[in-house]
Amino acid sequence: MEAVNKRLLKTGDIKNWDKTTLCSIIGQDKGNAIEYATTEWPKHYPDNFSGLSEKWESLVYRYLPRKDHFDLAIWQEVNGTQVLVALALGNPSHARTHLTVKWIERYFGEHYLQGRALWPILTCAEEYAKLLGCERVLIKDAVDSGKYRRYGYSDYHHEHVAHGGNYLGKELK
Repeated sequence: MEAVNKRLLKTGDIKNWDKTTLCSIIGQDKGNAIEYATTEWPKHYPDNFSGLSEKWESLVYRYLPRKDHFDLAIWQEVNGTQVLVALALGNPSHARTHLTVKWIERYFGEHYLQGRALWPILTCAEEYAKLLGCERVLIKDAVDSGKYRRYGYSDYHHEHVAHGGNYLGKELK
C-alpha cells in the first residue's frame, strides 16, 4: 500500500480514488466479487465485448489451491453503493522468476476510476512480485498492449512456452 499511496500522491488525482478498496477476489470485504462480475458486469458490456472466455468463478477456483497466486478485486463506493471496478488473477512461475497476470477485466459501468483501473492492478502485481523475489511481471495475452506500454511493459519472449501466448513484460528493480 505504501507504494500505491506514493504513486497516487504524485499524480494529484486523489479525489478519484476516494472510497476505493483493494482486496482479494475471494474475500467478502466489500461484497461478493464473483457474483457481481457475473451478474452486474454483463449489463454494461460494450457491443464489441461479451466477457472473458472463461467465467471468473472457474478461474478463481482453479488458482485458489496455489497459495502464492495473485488475485485482486478493486471496489469503489459510488453514490453509496459498492461497485466492483476490476478483477485480476495470475500466479508466479515455479522458480519464482516471474509473476504472470493472466486474467484482467474491468467494469464498463460508471465509477470514478474510469480508465484508471489498470494502474493499481499493475502496481499491486509489481509489489507482490517483489515480495516473492521475482525478476519481472508478465502480462499474458493483453487485449490492448498500448495501455501496458504506458506503464513500462514491452514485448517479452517467454522461452519456456513453446506453443503460444503473447506476453508483455517489465523487469523489476
